[in-house]
Amino acid sequence: MKGFTIVEIIFAALILTLLIMSAFQVMEAGRGSWFTGDTSVQLRQEIIRAFMTMERELKETRSSQTNLGSGSSSTSLTFRIPQDNNGDGTILDANGNVEWSDTITYALNEANQIIRNSSGVSNIIANNITELQFTRPVSPVNILQIDITVQKTSVLNRIMQDTGQIRVKMRN
Repeated sequence: MKGFTIVEIIFAALILTLLIMSAFQVMEAGRGSWFTGDTSVQLRQEIIRAFMTMERELKETRSSQTNLGSGSSSTSLTFRIPQDNNGDGTILDANGNVEWSDTITYALNEANQIIRNSSGVSNIIANNITELQFTRPVSPVNILQIDITVQKTSVLNRIMQDTGQIRVKMRN
């Protein structure tokens, strides 16, 4: 019976080491893709969450109830929405005019959050926001465009960024 020579054992160990190193490289690439994808999904979710919250309210307002004139833009937006102020169950007053809420403001704070302020109460709408822009085109006058940029550092210290845009049709 013949055994293995030292050269054969070293060669087999070298091949096994290369296979193990290759497997770890594949696993590390998969891990990096996972964390990058996970961060991208989180950023997209922040954009969607911000758009859904703002769109719901902004569809209720009129262009005349915003602080933005036609053809202008701003990093914050102040507006009012219809609201039953006198408690009669309708948003119309005794003269048939729409009752409007206190002012509502959307703005970006120093902590990279979109904040909704109304009647002295502040709520966080979205996080990791680096840019927020509200724009009213010249025509049509009841359209409001919102542009958002989000940014976050992934677990692997990669800076990830995403942008989103929505056009909201306000009441006439």
